[in-house]
Amino acid sequence: MADRGTAGDRLHELLNRAVRESLLLEAALERETRALSTRDVDALQQAVNAKHQAVQGLEAVSREQAALLQEGGFEADTAGMEACLQAWDLEGRVRPLWGRLQDSMERCRRHNQINGGLVQSQQQQVQQALHILRGEDTRTELYDPRGRTVASSGSRSISQA
Repeated sequence: MADRGTAGDRLHELLNRAVRESLLLEAALERETRALSTRDVDALQQAVNAKHQAVQGLEAVSREQAALLQEGGFEADTAGMEACLQAWDLEGRVRPLWGRLQDSMERCRRHNQINGGLVQSQQQQVQQALHILRGEDTRTELYDPRGRTVASSGSRSISQA
């Protein structure tokens, strides 16, 4: 293993790359949200492609980072990174990058959850429309005057409505 300074420089470089990739992922997820909200298929495809590239970039950096940590005798996890920062980041240059990466990845996680909710909601709307068009039972939960849920059944086909 190279000396601590060289390893610290390499970790700094890797985290810089990881932050750049995470920001690209974040931007792609934001574009995906807009595309899902407006149902713009072309924009959605572009966002998904950009997201895929950013994820691949992050995975590559993550593998290099894990190898560097393990070469230095650290576990390739959050605790290992914290121990590594204690040992290698004597000047305090790397820890801020680690924090930026963690913050960006948390924003990515939230965007991804929002996008998953949008997809699920749109799938439910499509399923409900298909049920109506097929004349299938479309049970919907409604609320009675006391706030309790009650099932409503409307099993008329669109041609009967």
